[in-house]
Amino acid sequence: MTADTLVQTHADLAFRVALRVVGDREDAADAAQDALVKVWRHAATAPAGHERAWVARVARNAALDLLRRRAVRPRPLMGDALVDDVSTTPLPDDVSESSELRREIEAAIGQLDEPFRSIIVLREIEGLAYNEIADALDLPLNTLKVYLHRARRRLQAALRLAVPDLVP
Repeated sequence: MTADTLVQTHADLAFRVALRVVGDREDAADAAQDALVKVWRHAATAPAGHERAWVARVARNAALDLLRRRAVRPRPLMGDALVDDVSTTPLPDDVSESSELRREIEAAIGQLDEPFRSIIVLREIEGLAYNEIADALDLPLNTLKVYLHRARRRLQAALRLAVPDLVP
């Protein structure tokens, strides 16, 4: 895969991963741009068949570098950060309940520490396979599975506190 094709194919992934790490669209755009420049420069060293995980790793690292340089804590995402793939028009009560839950989920994800936040984002939002996430975060597969379980439990606990009537 050429450098240009690699960047074009995975630009959205880089932005979404950076957005989930930093919590701000402008900062995410900066981090994604840095990541895509690195991806373009080092495309020849991309692991064959694992390009998606590699780009996710580069984007996550660029976002973490940006946070370190600015010495800021990521902000929870608000608004349209979660993609809504619903094809039918929901009822007004459902929209209200759904948007409340979405805001609480975004806030809870934003409060997770690393690497738990990145693991949840890459698995539950980006849909990467376990081995892709392990490659992206440079974690052994069993460690990743333990961390994912812990991240899900922390997320569920935070949601139970925030919205007890919506979370079982």
